[in-house]
Amino acid sequence: MTNETNKAVDILNQRGNALFLACQLTDFFAFLSLGGICSKSYIEQAHLAMTPYETDICLKKNNCWDSHIFHLIDYGELFYRKAIHTPNPYGPILFHIKPDLLKQSLNASITSVSVRNEQYNPEMHLKPISPDALNTCYQYASDTPFPEKSLLKDNLVDRDNITGIVPEIICQFDQKVIPFSQVSLVTVDHYVVNNRQFQSWIDEIKVRAGQTFPLMRRYCPSSTAIHISMELGKLLMQGNMTFDDICHSSDERLRTWGSSLNNTAIFDTFVKHLQSDTLLPLYQGKISAETIDHLSEWEQQRNVALDELSEKDAHMILTKLAKKDPSIARRISVLLK
Repeated sequence: MTNETNKAVDILNQRGNALFLACQLTDFFAFLSLGGICSKSYIEQAHLAMTPYETDICLKKNNCWDSHIFHLIDYGELFYRKAIHTPNPYGPILFHIKPDLLKQSLNASITSVSVRNEQYNPEMHLKPISPDALNTCYQYASDTPFPEKSLLKDNLVDRDNITGIVPEIICQFDQKVIPFSQVSLVTVDHYVVNNRQFQSWIDEIKVRAGQTFPLMRRYCPSSTAIHISMELGKLLMQGNMTFDDICHSSDERLRTWGSSLNNTAIFDTFVKHLQSDTLLPLYQGKISAETIDHLSEWEQQRNVALDELSEKDAHMILTKLAKKDPSIARRISVLLK
């Protein structure tokens, strides 16, 4: 941490700007399993499922596989306010993280081109975070009333390609897990799964995992956006869906929205992962409060074993538990460290 980082944190707080991280339900479950927000590298080491994006290869190539990547804007906001663009392609669960977290970083940098982009070049695009580097991202001075003071410059955000021109903050930390105490709020998108609000499912899973961070459905003044979201959810739980399906839908609001989209690649990424990594795991019962209950029971067994027994005996107990649940076997090596 540097003095420049401290000043940058002050600016973010003054502007009322959180650090944003969107994820799918699969990733959310991995975070709950490991006790906080983790890098893709750490989730991989724990042998837990995570959303496999095509851009993962870029993260590895750009040495960001073990980094935390935060955005300065909520990419789903425009969809739910005005029914334009797509919801956030990185997931319907959005963490609002306290900027003060950056004070704990080993290093914090900012880039104007996503590290997920093939054209990203750290020598050209990456710079240490600083007040000047941050302030140049915004349309208005930091003493402007809210929300204007939190608005980024339009030419810095390409909403038709969020792996292109987009300000990202890249961090590394000593600790492998960012505790949920650093989360000020989690908002979730508008879907219904098995006749129950998505937000209700996620809140129950969170509570069963013993977490208390605030969670709510995102603010949505657009009834059209809610209608589109609900219809998309229904279609994706019935089977695969293409951009052409939207453009030729019998639902007029779906057709109108589809015809307004400029980038079908973002749409394809959005529906693919929303279906496979959020809606279907919930719809089919693969992720639920019950799976969290099983996890919690095993965690309690693990804690008792490690507190009261030798490491050798604890390993023996966990090995016996692993015979009943194969997923435990994949995690023992990480959780015994």
